[in-house]
Amino acid sequence: QSPSDPIKRSCSGGGRADVGDPNALWADKYAPGNSRMILGNKESVSKLSNWLQSWESTFNRPAKGKKKSYNAKNGPFKAALLSGPPGIGKTTTAQLVVEESGRQVLELNASDARSKKTLEISLGDVTGSQVLSFDAHKKHGKKGAVKRRCIIMDEVDGMGAGDRGGMVELIKVIKSSMVPIICICNDRQSQKIKTLATYCLDLRYKRPVKTVIARRAIEVGKAEGMDIEYNAAEAVVESCGNDIRQVLNCLQMWGNKRHKITNKKTDMTYKDYKVRDNLINKDEMLRVTLFDAARMICEGRRGLADTDAKTQLDSFFKRTNAFFSDYALMGLLVHQNYIKIAVKPFLQTKMKGDANAEYQALVDLYKGTEAMSDYAVAEHGVRSGDQNWGLLPFCAILSLKSGYHCGGENGGFLPGFPEFSSWLGKNSSRGKRDRLLQEFGHHMNYKISADKTELRLGYLPAIRDQFVNLMMPLGGDGPNVEDAIGLMDDYGLDRDDIFENIDEFVLDRKTKRFADLDSKTKSAFTREYNKGVHKSQALIEEQGAPSRKRKKIVEEDDEDNEGEDNGDDDDDDGLSPDEIRKMFASKKSGKKKATPKPKKSKK
Repeated sequence: QSPSDPIKRSCSGGGRADVGDPNALWADKYAPGNSRMILGNKESVSKLSNWLQSWESTFNRPAKGKKKSYNAKNGPFKAALLSGPPGIGKTTTAQLVVEESGRQVLELNASDARSKKTLEISLGDVTGSQVLSFDAHKKHGKKGAVKRRCIIMDEVDGMGAGDRGGMVELIKVIKSSMVPIICICNDRQSQKIKTLATYCLDLRYKRPVKTVIARRAIEVGKAEGMDIEYNAAEAVVESCGNDIRQVLNCLQMWGNKRHKITNKKTDMTYKDYKVRDNLINKDEMLRVTLFDAARMICEGRRGLADTDAKTQLDSFFKRTNAFFSDYALMGLLVHQNYIKIAVKPFLQTKMKGDANAEYQALVDLYKGTEAMSDYAVAEHGVRSGDQNWGLLPFCAILSLKSGYHCGGENGGFLPGFPEFSSWLGKNSSRGKRDRLLQEFGHHMNYKISADKTELRLGYLPAIRDQFVNLMMPLGGDGPNVEDAIGLMDDYGLDRDDIFENIDEFVLDRKTKRFADLDSKTKSAFTREYNKGVHKSQALIEEQGAPSRKRKKIVEEDDEDNEGEDNGDDDDDDGLSPDEIRKMFASKKSGKKKATPKPKKSKK
């Protein structure tokens, strides 16, 4: 045995690989053997262990008078949620704590299918049953002892389109489960996790401090025959973003390079590390947030004054990579913030009274705006039916070009925190108004014939003015409710169309709105409106009918009108109140239950 074997045994916690295996990953060889060896997050580990130990007594055998709770504010909780950045020991913690409690582990991660149907099949029996162990156990002293279970759901924030309905089914399983469930995720702020978190004990993991990880790295290096300087170990930890797994991978990569003379693993000094750091470092862009990347692009060449060509080229590639941190939203964030870069230089030139400099600032802003316009055209080629993804690098360059023009040769400064794109909210409002306009078209198509544009520009303003004059007349007169209801019936409009929807299409903020009517007027209108049967109710019912029924109605009308002169169609004012009542009566009578057929007696 080599002299370092005792050191290896003392350093290793009995990880997932043999310490003497030269080909095993160090992250597996020196993984913790028990929960006490986990670096950092001691409080979260202790909470998870206590929660697991008391799970059966809380839910399967609750004390008298205690109610089971699934999502109470302070618990108890039937599941636990471990969240935090990757590489800090969340999965290892869950596995060790479960094993120390003497439970059988069932683990599902991103490599497993976790759709609604799959979870029903795979977890249905597991969560509702127990395990019998037929091995003689020292603790129990008899065979057939009941063994407890625990389910670990790793990377639940990665349950995407392929796992349709999986998150809803997981919450359903948690509510009815007879075994504890531990969920693990990286992105705690994900929309998928927010609903799940209300049913779980929320344990948020943080990265251990670099001094603790550095000491552990030196111990592992000594066990592998490497001498690592303390300041070099801290530099490695810092460059890896306090990711323990990545630190061990970097050290193993460094140690694979043998010394030319002694053929031993190369020691790590701080000086040597600074020479080779780019070979083993974790990609810096993986730790950059969406807003930091947007700031980096908008500020352009900031900090590159009096630098060499290599530094400038590295900065260019760094900003290009920043665009791909989230290419779906990056263009919108740059569009929201790039003009702010150009405001300060423009105001400075204006205060100096330099007309030429002021003109040049406007030209630079124009070029930046032109680059964003070109970006919109290029991105449309990516997102449209052609899906020309080869244009995506071109989109990145255009976003960088916009920041370059607004920031200038020496770069600009973005004051404050980068704003999130307001286009998403505006686009949502546009979609809502488009839907409302379509509803107006459906309600009014028995009276008018117009497309969306004509309806929006021609009919709605005029109709709204009529209702404003009737419901909010000038001179202090009271509202003319009967005429307003008659006008609504003429155009097939209902109460919601007038009091809630039509104000969405008002551009003048100072104009009167139906939402400002006092509650007494609204109540009087509602009482009068509910007294009668209105054409809008019948029209909505008919338009909401299936296409087969609608086709049948049209065919019957064609048969009835066959051979008649249709020249007086313009004089038809629509359906009468009696006809509307008949339509409702026919719908109700059509829903009668069918009489059961008499059973034939067997001879």
